[in-house]
Amino acid sequence: MEYRIEHDSMGEVSVPANKYWGAQTQRSHGNFPIGVGIETMPREITHAFGILKKAAAMANAELRPGKMTEEKLNAITAACDEVISGELNDHFPLVVWQTGSGTQSNMNANEVIANRGNEIAGAKLLHPNDDINMSQSSNDTFPTAMHIAAVTVIEDRVLPAIMPGKVNPTQCEAVTMVAVQVMGNDVAVGMAASQGNFELNVFMPVCIYNFLQSARLLAECMESFNDRCVSGIKANREKMRYNLHNSLMLVTALNPYIGYENAAKTAKKAFKENISLKEACVSLGFLSAENFDEVFHPEQMV
Repeated sequence: MEYRIEHDSMGEVSVPANKYWGAQTQRSHGNFPIGVGIETMPREITHAFGILKKAAAMANAELRPGKMTEEKLNAITAACDEVISGELNDHFPLVVWQTGSGTQSNMNANEVIANRGNEIAGAKLLHPNDDINMSQSSNDTFPTAMHIAAVTVIEDRVLPAIMPGKVNPTQCEAVTMVAVQVMGNDVAVGMAASQGNFELNVFMPVCIYNFLQSARLLAECMESFNDRCVSGIKANREKMRYNLHNSLMLVTALNPYIGYENAAKTAKKAFKENISLKEACVSLGFLSAENFDEVFHPEQMV
């Protein structure tokens, strides 16, 4: 593999020549070899940073046009659009288990957007800190990216998927396992959120990792449950009618008309002979069939 030399305030570092990230991303990549390739920072966060940095550049172009020139804005916007679309996913290698403020992922975005923007512009216009970050704090940008990612995944995945019911038990079991995982994730998020000090929380990557996993699992399991279990279900009205009219609990609807003791006798007879309440009540002589139909309205008991 070929490398190029990048530098930051700490000195020089070798970076793969075919990657857009810079020195700070490379340092993090080397210093946190935890869950590499498995627990990479969620792509929803990567894409959210694209949205965030594009919006920040547009705001800076209005507020500081001398600093954020139209040429710089165009290059940043083009690079951010590629980040948002997922074209540059391979240039975001960092894992969840890094600095708790997400600083290195913020710098990863700054470096990738700057280097890709320079490539698009055909000139060295952009600096990761001076032009892409432009005085932004990771303590602001990472929580903002978290909120963007959270809203996006809920609106695009969870809400269109969270409903359901049929007979395939394996799908039901998968849903219940997902529910257990989501509850566990909720505990992890709650514990991580409790670790803030002076309005600064340094457990943010694990917060959003668990939240996004929950949202993804909920969306995917509901889609699977609907497609492979719920779709095509039809109510068996005859069976429902039978169950309704043979439910001994409904005998209470007869209390006002035949009295508590006679209602109890009706229920006992129906149970013993495995017949309907109507058959039992009529055979005991408490009501005629016509009178029974007039007074027995289970739907009014709701």
